[in-house]
Order: sequence, then C-alpha cells, then structure tokens
Amino acid sequence: MRTKDASKTRKAWPDNCDVLHVARRNNCCTVLGPGKRSVLWLQGCPFRCPGCVAPETQPFHGGQDVDVASLADELSRLPEIEGVTFSGGEPLAQAVALVNLMDSVRRKRDLTFMSYTGYTLEYLLRQGSAGQKALVKRLDVLVDGPYIAARHTDLRWRGSDNQQVHFLSVRYRHLIAQTNDRGYWLECEHAADGTFHWMGIPPKGFRETLERNMLARGILLRATEDCHE
Repeated sequence: MRTKDASKTRKAWPDNCDVLHVARRNNCCTVLGPGKRSVLWLQGCPFRCPGCVAPETQPFHGGQDVDVASLADELSRLPEIEGVTFSGGEPLAQAVALVNLMDSVRRKRDLTFMSYTGYTLEYLLRQGSAGQKALVKRLDVLVDGPYIAARHTDLRWRGSDNQQVHFLSVRYRHLIAQTNDRGYWLECEHAADGTFHWMGIPPKGFRETLERNMLARGILLRATEDCHE
C-alpha cells in the first residue's frame, strides 16, 4: 500500500490497461475538437508547464480511478457525441489504458478520438513507448507540444503557437483550414456537486482574473486538488 507521502512524489502511474486515473469528465463539449465530444481530463503530468490552465491535473495523485470497460460502455451509449478528446494532465502518461479504451469503444461504436500531449509527434514516433506509439496509430487528431506561456495563442485548439494540430486519419482533414481560425472558444459549467469548470483554452490570465473578480463578490474559487507536490 502506498503511503500518502509516496503518492505525492510519484512521477508516473504504473501501467494498467484496465484502469484510468481521471481528473474530470464532460460528456458534451464543442470547444476541444470537432463537433460534440466527450472530454476526459487525465490526472497526472510529467511536464508541469508554467502557466498551465489546469494545475490541479498535474499531480500523480488524486482524481478518480475509472474502470476502462465500464467507461467504454458509457461512452458508446452517449447519443449526441461524435468522438472523445483526451486532455489533462498528460494523456500519453496513461497510453496503455487509453489504447484499451479506444479499442473497446470502437468495438461498440465508430467514434473519433483526439488527444492533447506535451510530447511532440516526432518524439512519440521515434522514442515513444510501445503503448504511446499504439495510441498515436489510433488517433484521428493530435495536438502536440508543451504549453509555452510566452507563446500563448488564440489559434483554434491550441494554447501556444509552438503546438501543432496533426490530422492522423482522413476523418477530419477537411477541417485543416479551420485550425488557422483565431479566437477564444470557452464553455463553462456549474456542476450539481457545486464545482465550477471551464472547457476550452482561455486567454492568458483568464484564471487569475476570474478568481479575483469572483473573490470581490465573496466567492472563493480553488482547485479541486492540491496541486503542490
């Protein structure tokens, strides 16, 4: 059994194809990929990019352990979505379980898959693990590269302009021109459990400004996980 201290210093999840460590989910998002999508924010990231808009997803502790088979069944039954997007955190840190999820979903329904990653596609193809390479082969869209705060951008689906959108299958190649669109597309939700979330890639400083304005109204916003390790 892991001690609390050990879990707070862990830098990776052990490979397990049957369980995903998920920070949160949303089952109808239109700002993180083509069409209506379910989005999984995976827990844990080795990059820890300064200025990350979701620092609560960085630690390799916390989140929720989700059974892959059950999740695949749930995703395949969502009537309005056309695909699933993996964000985080770092999805490629749980590549083996995500490959299992994608294969399980596609045995039930032909959904598309998109992922964000701090790795570059070149690195993954040359030096990635077997699980990471298998995941890349199954993706329709990959947005790669670390977030660099000094290069923050308003290009569609990207946080900074070093990141690239790769269309790895023919499914969405007709949307290539749209990746040059500029603007900020955000969706917000106030969940039944009282938590507040936004989806999409916000303008630089959005989180700090939101927290400051809400505090001025007597509302304290905080991350759902302690992001200090």
